[in-house]
Amino acid sequence: MLKKVALISMVAASALFANLPELSGKIKTIDSRGISEDKVQAITGIHEGDEYSIGALQAAAHNLQEALKQSGYVDAKVTVDAKPEDDGVKVKFNVDKGDPIKVKKVTFIGNKAIPDSVLEDAIVNKPGGFFSWLTGGGEAIPSALEYDQAKVRDEYLKRGYLDVQVDKPLMKTDFSAKSAEVTFTIRHEGEPYKVSSVNVEPIPGFDMKKIQEDFELKKGKVFNVQKLRNDLNHLIELAGNKGYAFAQAQPRFQKHDDTHTIDVTYTVNLGQKIRINDVKISGNTKTKDHVVRRYIYLAPGDTFNLQDLKDSKNELQRTGFFDSVEIVPKRVGGDAVDLDVNVREAHTGSIMAGLSYGSYDGFGINASISDKNLMGTGIGYSLSLERTKKSYNYAISLTDPRVFDSLYSLSFGVFKQKYEFIDYTKKETGGYISIGRKLTRYITASVGYIYSSVKYSDYDKWNIDYESYKKSALTASITFDNTDDYYVPRKGFYANLYLEYAGLGKGAKDHYAEYLKTEFKFAAYYSLKDQLDYDLILRYKLRGGYISDKGLTPRAERLFLGGAAWGVRGYSPASISPYNSNGDRVGGFKSLVNTVEASIPLNWTKNMRLTAFVDYGMIGTDSLSEIKRASVGAQIEWRSPFGPINLIFAKPINKHKGDRTATFELSIQSHY
Repeated sequence: MLKKVALISMVAASALFANLPELSGKIKTIDSRGISEDKVQAITGIHEGDEYSIGALQAAAHNLQEALKQSGYVDAKVTVDAKPEDDGVKVKFNVDKGDPIKVKKVTFIGNKAIPDSVLEDAIVNKPGGFFSWLTGGGEAIPSALEYDQAKVRDEYLKRGYLDVQVDKPLMKTDFSAKSAEVTFTIRHEGEPYKVSSVNVEPIPGFDMKKIQEDFELKKGKVFNVQKLRNDLNHLIELAGNKGYAFAQAQPRFQKHDDTHTIDVTYTVNLGQKIRINDVKISGNTKTKDHVVRRYIYLAPGDTFNLQDLKDSKNELQRTGFFDSVEIVPKRVGGDAVDLDVNVREAHTGSIMAGLSYGSYDGFGINASISDKNLMGTGIGYSLSLERTKKSYNYAISLTDPRVFDSLYSLSFGVFKQKYEFIDYTKKETGGYISIGRKLTRYITASVGYIYSSVKYSDYDKWNIDYESYKKSALTASITFDNTDDYYVPRKGFYANLYLEYAGLGKGAKDHYAEYLKTEFKFAAYYSLKDQLDYDLILRYKLRGGYISDKGLTPRAERLFLGGAAWGVRGYSPASISPYNSNGDRVGGFKSLVNTVEASIPLNWTKNMRLTAFVDYGMIGTDSLSEIKRASVGAQIEWRSPFGPINLIFAKPINKHKGDRTATFELSIQSHY
């Protein structure tokens, strides 16, 4: 009977893929419809560069179809096509997922110590939430039932219930209704255990007292398996930072059932100290090898260091040159490893022409050509033209972040721009140059010079004396950045302090600005992926400014709020400002904006995220309490081929009479 079923399956498979042609050569391109190429390659093992084989593609399509069924898509159908392309073969997988089975209800039996809601949050097979249509979730995944059983048990172990017994969950599926019900039975909960002692066996060359103090598992506290895992990871990291790349840490327990206590002892096997034999770079089809190497803190002959490896990966991802970076140590001898650095190039260059729209600016056109990694050299340049009903901006810039692979950077640019504010128009022409240096792994500093000529128009000459002026200013900046990615940081901090002193080169006939401006930015990123098993990112951002007048602080150089570029979305750009007795905006000398954001992935694409935000800004001439504005909203963050684009929908929550609002805004900017 089994042979008959197998024969039928083989015949069905042959019929399904009978249209595959007899071709020869390597697979040049893998396309897909209904599923991402990354998932196809991860599930099937078929990659670009593999030799074309009908049998291999048949097996790959079958495996992909079975994987989808195990993920809840019981009606999934997969077909595969192939055709010649240049000197190779183009392969395309066509996926029709069908309608997935949805989890209708989850039932927990026997749980007294932990409520249903806590256990349900931890598992995969659960009903979808209100935003499931947008973010995904709610599908029945039979292959994840064993994982869910472990997650339920894990919730008990986090609370000290070491004797808990959880039965394998049961899934009852109604295929006609495309729904399922899942039941979990906790056969025995037991009592929570407390930690009676935490010890670690001596490790030669390590500060044992300091190690003991850093443990999260503490004597007298309720046992928590997550804290135990954190302690083990901490021990492995300490060993890895001293060259022991393959160190292992394990716990040893002694339970006392009568007192419901447990003794924990950690043991560490250091193994051999490891050196770097070679650094091998792959995947960089555009970026030069030497550009990749300058961001790697480990070189042949160095002693392995786990922190150096992590910092190297983060440094490469912060460049924005790559979609992904993997650095894997591979043993090539008893005491040596090769570092396999595999990168996947990002789209760093673009030629763009398009339309934009803002509630205040109206419709606009823009065109630009730019690349932050010109010909793989790491040098960035930009030529841009933007024109709206209210403004224009023409700019040329060039930046070399590591001149001749040194720690020094150089950037310069020229610009000509106009912006029609609410009560006047400002035209500015100028240029800048800046020289910087990397001081530490996370800290860079720079000094520079700016010159510009500013002219006003379209103002009420009877009420305001707008004087055109020139700005000749020295700048200084220091930045701290240990975030883990350029486009979507999930952990780390960003901080920048910027100083601008204007007043150089003034003459008797010239009207020069004279002031000292201080601006700062701060951002913190925290991912809840480990806690929730979901890519939720929390962000906190703070930005502020202070100006000390040294003789002349033109209004256009003062501080304003409103819009994405100035802070407090939901208001027209630069519309939030102190006013004079004539009702004219005069700008502030002090400002502060707080922002809290929560970002989640959008289900249908890996390049978009949905972010909810709250902005709260303050600005004034003498005090921050003079003007306060706030807004709430959401933005779609799209990592487009043209760079990061934000579609912003915002609503002011304390609008005052006369405020100018902007419920929609399109912004092109990076993560801060």
